[in-house]
Amino acid sequence: MKFDKLENLLDNLPNCGIPACDLAVTKNGELIFRHCAGYSSLETHRKASPNDLYWIFSATKVITCTAAMRLIEEGKLNLDDPVSKYIPEFETLYIQNPDKTCHKSRNKLQIVHLFTMTGGFDYNINDEPIREAAKKPDSGTVNIVKAMAKKKLLFEPGMRYRYSLCHDILAAVIEVITEMRFSEYLKKTIFEPLDMPDTGFVPAKEDLLRFSDMYRYNVYNGTARKIELRNQYQFIDNYESGGAGLFSCVDDYIKFVTVLACGGTSQDGYRLLKPETIALMEKNLLSDEAMKDFVINRLYGYGWGLCGRVHINPAYSLSRSPVGEFGWDGAAGAFTMVDTKNQIALYFGMHVLGSTYVYNVIHPLIRNLVYEGIFDY
Repeated sequence: MKFDKLENLLDNLPNCGIPACDLAVTKNGELIFRHCAGYSSLETHRKASPNDLYWIFSATKVITCTAAMRLIEEGKLNLDDPVSKYIPEFETLYIQNPDKTCHKSRNKLQIVHLFTMTGGFDYNINDEPIREAAKKPDSGTVNIVKAMAKKKLLFEPGMRYRYSLCHDILAAVIEVITEMRFSEYLKKTIFEPLDMPDTGFVPAKEDLLRFSDMYRYNVYNGTARKIELRNQYQFIDNYESGGAGLFSCVDDYIKFVTVLACGGTSQDGYRLLKPETIALMEKNLLSDEAMKDFVINRLYGYGWGLCGRVHINPAYSLSRSPVGEFGWDGAAGAFTMVDTKNQIALYFGMHVLGSTYVYNVIHPLIRNLVYEGIFDY
């Protein structure tokens, strides 16, 4: 294996408006590549370190979906269950018409629609019902998600794709089923068994000292400016966003995706998921109509399944990963990949918002250079 090109790419990212980055790659459960580059604080010249923490934003979704798939394995949750079985507020939903009027939804919102982002929701966390729910002293994940049921849907559940708050709703379903806070369930079933002590929703004061500074990308000149270190999707402390709420580090997250890539069982014997469950996560579940909504310039050759993007057409994607490779990314540039066929996992950490360049160019380059380094293409 030879990773000179990959290492060179990472070392040059600070020249492209990405002050710091960290990448880990495993194969067959073993770490085969790890490299940090740049400065976690440009202003103080603090070098990037494997100890750095990041808000991972939507990379949270892979963890949330895995947690829900455990409940499906255990027979406590079914893909075709109506969401209202667990949260009655979702029994009656309304669709927004083009003329601003509404009509009652004909389709029931099902659990599978939450996984596949076909529920008809959007990603607006500033709607009045959510803002009002957040003001109440007893607000938590379930109560705020109940308020989401008052949002007007963009389409009938199951008919189209729209990236949205669906995985936040899924986290609330998990809370109802387990009778535990979402964070407690994740700690019990994922974080503690996989030795992920630096992953959570609310960082402690000592954790904040380890965070890489957060930046915003300027698409016009490829530079980055420092911004406030915050996660807007954690708008109150006791709301635990299943779609974008976690912070983590590369050391932690790579342990999680490595277990998925290796059939669901850790090297010390902990069964996270069964292989047949992970096989379900490798399938595209979008209809032809929903695929028209999903296909955007950075995801040609991919569909969407039970855990984020799913590779379906290498000739179209130009990806060196096999069909079935899956994972997702995050608003600050995180990138995660699971390949069960070759037992390869990767996790890329950075902390820059607004960089479409990263998704369109850097993530595909990292992915392909990983395979080039392993297989000597």
